[in-house]
Amino acid sequence: MKFIDSKTISEAASVSEWVYITEKAILASLTDEVLIPQRIHIDHVKDTFLLMPCITSEYWMTKLVSFCPDNGHLGLPSIYGTVILNSSSTGEPLAVMDGSKLTALRTAAVSAVGIKYLTPKNARSLGVVGTGAQAIDQARFACSVREIEKISIFDLSDNSLKNFIERFEPYFPGIRVTVSQNAESVCADSEIIITATNSMNPVFPDKKDLFEGKTFVGIGSYKPDCREYPDTFFRNLDQIFIDTIHGLNESGDLIYPLNNGIISSDCIYSIGSLVNGNISISDAPVRFFKTVGSAIFDLYGAKLVYEKISL
Repeated sequence: MKFIDSKTISEAASVSEWVYITEKAILASLTDEVLIPQRIHIDHVKDTFLLMPCITSEYWMTKLVSFCPDNGHLGLPSIYGTVILNSSSTGEPLAVMDGSKLTALRTAAVSAVGIKYLTPKNARSLGVVGTGAQAIDQARFACSVREIEKISIFDLSDNSLKNFIERFEPYFPGIRVTVSQNAESVCADSEIIITATNSMNPVFPDKKDLFEGKTFVGIGSYKPDCREYPDTFFRNLDQIFIDTIHGLNESGDLIYPLNNGIISSDCIYSIGSLVNGNISISDAPVRFFKTVGSAIFDLYGAKLVYEKISL
């Protein structure tokens, strides 16, 4: 059995390979060829623990995730993860992988697919609200599918902002990164906006004009009581795209507007329905892609890494 660490995962495949395999995972999620049991979600005080299985005819993958939001005060990451990959035919354990790095890359790849299919090809400006552990990969994957020229960022932590700039510059030294005063300024200055926060309340003000003509990718709001977007934002939408319909009941940014009649379930689509051409993008002034996460992306990401390093 292999142990695959963060560095090996980072170097195993290119960004384009990650985006390609993730598109395949998105399309596979629309079929019966993948078994995705409901993930086990455990809340303990302020912490969250997840167990996420997924099975195909080739592989059986299990991911264990812990999210402890107070870890930042201890100088530790808030998210830890472990991925275990087994053979489906024999049950043999094949690999144990650093789940945090795998999660960051597969999440960034999912967002990149959304950006690829929902944003104008000539989009040149990117905004990132929340510059924590996920933000670097989110930004660099977004820059791989669109020719981004400038990035606006905002976070409540000065250290997080500094760390983002220092880590991002080596990847794209020609892209200008600007620190904004608040999330509203990020939104005003950007055509594509990625929100990656743990906020319990909307990070943007309830202003209709602020959102028009823009595409949003929400990767935060990971629990039913978390929200990144205000009511007016959803009133501008007639389509909401989600990575997989399996996660529809897990995010406050879907549960709240549904329960309060702001949106209808009829306007929520899997991004796979757009990727495979079943539907077209509407002319609504705002576009929204909500990623909740699914074990299918972990399985396909683990498959990519395992097979690349095993060649």
